[in-house]
Amino acid sequence: MRKPKARSWTDPKTGREYLRVRSSDANGKVIARLFTDPEDADRYIATLTKERHRHGRAAAVNSDEIDALRVWREYVAAENTAGRDAPALRDVIRQAIERQKAGVTSPRMSDLRDRFLEAREREELSSRHLVGLKHRLKRFVSYFAPADLAGAVTTEEVESALSSMRAGGLSAQTVKGIRTAAHGLFQWGIDRGLVVANPVTKAKAPKVTQGEVGTITPSQLLGLLRTALLICPRSVPALATWALCGARRAEICRLSFQDLDRKRMELRISAKVAKSGVARFVPIPPALIAWLEAAEAEGVAPVGKLVPGGSEGRSEGQMIRWLKEVREEAGIIDWPANALRHSFASHACALHDDFAKVAAWLGHARDPRLLVARYRHAVPKDAGAKWFEVTPGLRGKRKGAPKALVVDGKPKREGRAAV
Repeated sequence: MRKPKARSWTDPKTGREYLRVRSSDANGKVIARLFTDPEDADRYIATLTKERHRHGRAAAVNSDEIDALRVWREYVAAENTAGRDAPALRDVIRQAIERQKAGVTSPRMSDLRDRFLEAREREELSSRHLVGLKHRLKRFVSYFAPADLAGAVTTEEVESALSSMRAGGLSAQTVKGIRTAAHGLFQWGIDRGLVVANPVTKAKAPKVTQGEVGTITPSQLLGLLRTALLICPRSVPALATWALCGARRAEICRLSFQDLDRKRMELRISAKVAKSGVARFVPIPPALIAWLEAAEAEGVAPVGKLVPGGSEGRSEGQMIRWLKEVREEAGIIDWPANALRHSFASHACALHDDFAKVAAWLGHARDPRLLVARYRHAVPKDAGAKWFEVTPGLRGKRKGAPKALVVDGKPKREGRAAV
């Protein structure tokens, strides 16, 4: 077996001079490589010779393999310079082959996302859920090339995308939500034979640190509901139910008056209404009945939805406008996020000291530890009952007369909402 040699060669078209190294592969095909640097030519010849001695002609004569080896060595050198360990070439090649096999019949990432969203729309999910899902998956897919096949995506690529999101300023909670949506996307693809594995399963989720919840006081609740009764009685049933039964805002917007069972004294949140898709029942405190009756006395008919608006999106918009208008009129400036639900949970935990029970009312029955961590000390234990004793205590219908309200069993007469 002759050792290849570098010989001078002149390009007939350009007239430039090169060093040409000619060799042949296992099939006898002649391969020629051109070099301008004699040292590069010598290194190439040394590689060919070494591999031929080790494995024979078939191992080292393929020009594509030589190019791949050059690319690999450049990559390893860059990784070592950066202080990182490069994986074994053997493992990288095997992973690439597996990705190729898995990705041959799978759709592109964007196509898989579109098909998944179309299927979700056919399931008649809420518009709010669909909008959130579309937004999360759009962001996730944006971290992959348009031609990337879903079946070829690896766990390492998913983790890299999640890390880039955090580095880009997204909160851990937001990234965790995107990861959950991506996991559902791939799992849906597996169930339909579009991909063979879910790369998100082993991708580490960002750690979410739960902050302290913000609450309002019973006096602020009184001011809020009293103001609502004075300037917008139609909002009272929704706001009072939100505060005294702790349902989610989206659930409140789906509820109807008939879901408030006054005979059994419980609010029925059906599976169709509940975010979790599981029905639950929340006890109705007498204070809520008092607020409902006060609203009816102001002309609010107990029929239809608690929050009008037709579609869910419009109902939520109406709920947000009500709360903003009433808060401003009541003079409540500081308003914690999700204040009414968090306040219900905090005061209920303080009153009952039964986290499993309160978790079931909130729709967190699968993991009551969240309540223990976030709501145990949110309000003093002796303040728990006061939240559920806030009643309107209307004592007259004379036009223009001030209205007496009751907090903790004590009547109050004020011209403006007490906060």
